[in-house]
Amino acid sequence: MFFFIYLISLTILIILFNKYLLKVNYLISETGDSHQKFASKIKIPLTGGIFLFFCCLYFFDQLYIQFFLFSSIILILGIISDLKLIQSAKKRLIIQLLIVLFFVILNDIEIIDTRIYLLDQILTNMYLNYLFVCFCMLIVINGSNFFDGLNTLNVGYYFLISFIVTYLQINNLILTQEIFFQYFIFILLILYVLNFLNKIFLGDSGSYLLGFIFSVLLIKLYELNGNISPFFIILLLWYPSFETLFSMIRKNILSRSPMKPDSNHLHQLIYYFIKKKYSLNVLTANLLTANTINIYNMIVFLIASNFLNNTQVQIILILLNLIVYTVIYFKLFIYRYKKI
Repeated sequence: MFFFIYLISLTILIILFNKYLLKVNYLISETGDSHQKFASKIKIPLTGGIFLFFCCLYFFDQLYIQFFLFSSIILILGIISDLKLIQSAKKRLIIQLLIVLFFVILNDIEIIDTRIYLLDQILTNMYLNYLFVCFCMLIVINGSNFFDGLNTLNVGYYFLISFIVTYLQINNLILTQEIFFQYFIFILLILYVLNFLNKIFLGDSGSYLLGFIFSVLLIKLYELNGNISPFFIILLLWYPSFETLFSMIRKNILSRSPMKPDSNHLHQLIYYFIKKKYSLNVLTANLLTANTINIYNMIVFLIASNFLNNTQVQIILILLNLIVYTVIYFKLFIYRYKKI
């Protein structure tokens, strides 16, 4: 009960805070970035990360202090990015690396069993293991930012993860010491509604923070459930992870800087196709695209949750996702840039 009172009070406060930011024209979405045209033409406060952080503070006595310390640093970095105080993506990546590396070392976070023999042998070296964990977390953090271009897409994706984990926990299929996932359903549901109504955007602060939080919690989840396939955890995070890797490869092939943002991500190509094909307005095409992607992921997650211990099935589902992503991407890329 106290949690819901806290959550409702925080929601009211963030709405009032957003009105103030709009009045003073500070920390808003209209910064000139090309990808913003896919979300909204009006000014929206970039306060999703602030809302998330203060929601997490409710669990201060149940999670370790380093988690909140480094979450606050991630939040500050995201806000600085949203304010365009650090415009260099390379500098932001270096800062992220240092933050995540210190966090991993201080908390001795390691990934022991990947079900890949050669990789497991390499990971017996503690320092290489730390670097591997950092690499995985950075992929998720930046992928979370990469696919945050449509209303409800990012929030909805992590809502699905929270829902699946909670479902598995309630049915005693997995163990977890965190009640975080259960409450995160309600936190992200409110964010979903506010984002749906164009009242709040995650911004870099929110997308960084979501990627950081869920990468940590899912690693911890696997530590408690060594019987499940590690590829199930990978599957839950496949979209932001592959979004990062695919974007880097794509930009290198096109002789473009992997650090420079563009508007050729999969969700943007799907948005363009839906908007042009069905002559929809910006917001309708935006929401339809985001929820179509998340419905697909929901189906995949539900199938995967029935084969928690089966690595082969998890790998097949991951490969299927990569094939579907790649095929759709190239078809829509050609559709968007074909000569008329």
